[in-house]
Amino acid sequence: MSHVKVVALPKIGDIPIVCKTKRDISIETPLDARDDESLGWGYWNRIWPSEVALSECLIHQFFPTKLQGAKVLEIGCGTGLAGVVAAQLGAFTMFSDMVPITLEAVKESCRLNHISNFDTCLLNWSEKIEPKRHYNLVIGSEVFYEKGILAGISHILEQVLTSKGNAMFCDPNRLGLDTIKRGFKEKFIVAIEEIPLNWPPRKGTGAEKKGFLYQLTRRSQGAF
Repeated sequence: MSHVKVVALPKIGDIPIVCKTKRDISIETPLDARDDESLGWGYWNRIWPSEVALSECLIHQFFPTKLQGAKVLEIGCGTGLAGVVAAQLGAFTMFSDMVPITLEAVKESCRLNHISNFDTCLLNWSEKIEPKRHYNLVIGSEVFYEKGILAGISHILEQVLTSKGNAMFCDPNRLGLDTIKRGFKEKFIVAIEEIPLNWPPRKGTGAEKKGFLYQLTRRSQGAF
């Protein structure tokens, strides 16, 4: 069944996050009505080191009030930790994922953290969509897991980012930095920074794990 993990973050403190399991998928939902991701390995129900790192980057860059009033979209939100942090920093967060049960978990996490400035939506970036809303910031972690999806993510960013908006992503460099740059270079300028991955907390003095923060801005300044 679902359980709660607590993530301690600088300046903000402890954040409880609900992680659901396959047992939480309603037994009343027929197998043929459940999405493939829900029936798969369950990548959607764990707190990834990259999402904790992204949350730390949001705090470092925007604490305490630089996100006040901003609109933030988290794609492939999973447990939604980074989106929760953005909301705690004053943004309106739209949590999106292709797995419906993740959004139910996010709603519970928001209630635990006394967050009301949010909404949720199903979003599959492999589909050609025309979102109605625009966002100042798009965030995501562990979403660069296949080369073929970069074009879909670029399409999402092109459609939803405001003219001066930007995107922030974090991952452990699964595809290679050159692949990421090539995937977005037509529409976006990509700045890459190596950052530490501090989750889960390590005991002892083991080698520090590293990830990468990608910050994307538009190449051309169109106006919405």
